[in-house]
Amino acid sequence: MELWGNRGEGDAGISRDEIELVKEACAPAPFVSLHASPEHWSWDPKGLEEEIALAQAVSARTLVLHKESLGLVSPSSRPDLPAIRRIAAGARAAGVVLALENGRDSMWALDFIIDAIGDDPEKTNVGICIDLGHAQISQDAGRQPIRNYLERYRGQLVHLHLHDNREDRDDHLPPGEGAIDWGEALRAIEDVGYRGPAVLEIHADGELLPVISRACGYLSRAAGAV
Repeated sequence: MELWGNRGEGDAGISRDEIELVKEACAPAPFVSLHASPEHWSWDPKGLEEEIALAQAVSARTLVLHKESLGLVSPSSRPDLPAIRRIAAGARAAGVVLALENGRDSMWALDFIIDAIGDDPEKTNVGICIDLGHAQISQDAGRQPIRNYLERYRGQLVHLHLHDNREDRDDHLPPGEGAIDWGEALRAIEDVGYRGPAVLEIHADGELLPVISRACGYLSRAAGAV
């Protein structure tokens, strides 16, 4: 289960009174993560510390960040590395791992962080979240972008986002309703030896639960065929 701290721009986010309700709702989930809220998709150290505190409060073990959250807007960006290391250390003290998510064509950003602060999440407390949908529409990873993203960052992989698209935009479709070859994607996950959490990150019009059920059923069948 993955939480967002708010529901969009202008939303006040989770109140103190709601935190216990959120913890109760998430209790059956074997793994809980938090996704950084849209207002923190830019460099804001205080905001990231607030997100870490929220993750700790709702017992989330991972906080997923966009590259912009660390000040990586373009290859010419010069992020505040000492501050990033300090924030990562604070997250470790709170029991929260930071997971930098790939966006479209973002190997440069993932490589920068790994090169700058280290490639061992156990030491840096900064791992990688591979979003398979984002990888699928990337042009920086060859003809098998999902496999290539997974293989390139296998040593830093701590989290997965699963969704589908039609290869022209970030649709966030349920798996099986786009162009991704899920048999090949699941084989790639198996081949890199990943055994960590994976989150369905899908959009749906209307009732979400039937869509989730359909997506889980599809992935179960696809996994059984691998």
